[in-house]
Amino acid sequence: MSKEVAVFVCSHVFEGARPILLVSRADGDWQMLCGGAHEETAVPQVVGLNHLLDRDPDLRALLDLPPEWEAERAGGGTRWERRPIE
Repeated sequence: MSKEVAVFVCSHVFEGARPILLVSRADGDWQMLCGGAHEETAVPQVVGLNHLLDRDPDLRALLDLPPEWEAERAGGGTRWERRPIE
C-alpha cells in the first residue's frame, strides 16, 4: 500500500495532544483517533498517512487492516486488538 493515503484524524491527534488509540476502516476510509470524547463542534482533519507513520511507527502493524475492521489499544506502545466493525 502506498503511504500517500488520506487519513481522517480527530482534533486531539491532529494537535498531537493525545496518541492514536483507535484505528478504523469504516466504509474503507482510514480514521485514526484518540478514542476520547470531543466537543460537539469538533471537525475531523485530514492528514497524510506518511506523517502519522513518522509520528507513531507502531501504526505500521495495521497497514494490512482490511476495510470494515478496526483496531484499538490501551495506550501508546501497547498491543493492538483487531475486530470487525459491528
